[in-house]
Amino acid sequence: MTKTLEETRITEFKKNLSNCVNVKRKIFYNKETILSSFPTKKNIGFITYGKANIVKNDSEGNVTIMRELKENDIFSNLFFQDTEDDIYIISNKETEVIFIDYYNILKNCNINCSFHNNLVMTLFDLLIVDNKQQNEKIELLSKRSVEEKLLFFLKQRMNDNHIFKVTTSYKAIAEYLFVDRSNLMRELKRMEEKGLIEKHEKTIKINV
Repeated sequence: MTKTLEETRITEFKKNLSNCVNVKRKIFYNKETILSSFPTKKNIGFITYGKANIVKNDSEGNVTIMRELKENDIFSNLFFQDTEDDIYIISNKETEVIFIDYYNILKNCNINCSFHNNLVMTLFDLLIVDNKQQNEKIELLSKRSVEEKLLFFLKQRMNDNHIFKVTTSYKAIAEYLFVDRSNLMRELKRMEEKGLIEKHEKTIKINV
């Protein structure tokens, strides 16, 4: 399972962020574009609550969910610079984002506060977590069968009781796994028949 930073450290980060650097808070509603690869201004975004997806639209019109974003996740259009595809971050529900100017955090704040160093360190650690999540997606794509992809996806997100809570649509999960929704549902049924999982309306128990 993907590890996150300590809750107290994140709470302190969110509490003091606006005291040290200029930030902009904005609320986005369902299916709104939060960020795209087009703006030249380099921003770092931090989700305080809500959910969003990083979506890629390639030259052939194929739409792919590259990653899911949730509370305390970080993102930036800095990561979009070396691709010819159109990449967007789209809200999945009401979502609040703190935008931080990339260049603003590279210089000391006006009051020379001790928090600034902690800010930079926390952002760096968040980027490490983000990199781990990117590596997870690469490993997911290396799986050959739908069953292998599904088991990897579920195990990365299950709780200590081996329960995966379905908090999004199966269509979104299928797009994340690069499979058709109908194929996904058939595979879930087959895996349930094999005893690999126990599927209920909003939960999936992993037995392997």
